[in-house]
Amino acid sequence: MPDIYSITYTLLLALLLGIAPARASSEQLPGFDPQGIAQWENESFAGETHYTLITEGDNQLLEARSDHSASGLYYKKTIPISHDTRLSWRWKVSKVWPAAAETTKAGDDFPARVYIIVSDGPFFWQKRTLVYVWSNNQPVNARWLNPFTHRAVMWAVDSGNSLTGQWTQHTRNLQDDLKTVFNKTYREIVAIAIMTDSDNGGASFLSWYDDIRLSETPSAPDSAPLQ
Repeated sequence: MPDIYSITYTLLLALLLGIAPARASSEQLPGFDPQGIAQWENESFAGETHYTLITEGDNQLLEARSDHSASGLYYKKTIPISHDTRLSWRWKVSKVWPAAAETTKAGDDFPARVYIIVSDGPFFWQKRTLVYVWSNNQPVNARWLNPFTHRAVMWAVDSGNSLTGQWTQHTRNLQDDLKTVFNKTYREIVAIAIMTDSDNGGASFLSWYDDIRLSETPSAPDSAPLQ
């Protein structure tokens, strides 16, 4: 699905109206709690994926339920990044779609995605997106062009059903990963988004996201599933 275009079009409108996205320090990402969730905007592409705040123990997190639908949440803010900037998050999925042909338009459905959007200029065709996914069947660390646009690259950081029902945690060096996929050193990002979608293949997914964080402190490499 051409999900990247709707998000970048929103960014373009802000620029055309002279409303430059506010800058933030690298630690300022709104959490998945009643106060923070209000800062994430909804973008629908095919029906509505239902995002609901739930509690697990003493922790609040976000539940995503997609039934033949695709909509995401995005946070638009220009954020400086450096070689030390780390993106960290954890997520959990209940199942995958093993038969998905993920490199085709018909199979472009994922139980969990995290988008990092960067810009080469003010126009929508100058936006690029790195999409971390829980892949249905591609090997971990596989990368491929999004079938709807060559300006988005998919990166499998989890795969298959062996870890379904378990939290997995990830810590990524954003500048390094962006350089890997786009062969360019980026010094800021312009938006972050999440999405659970099942519109192309007609499946359904139930997934969970915990807070997404940015930090400037060195951290461990991409980590193992949480027990």
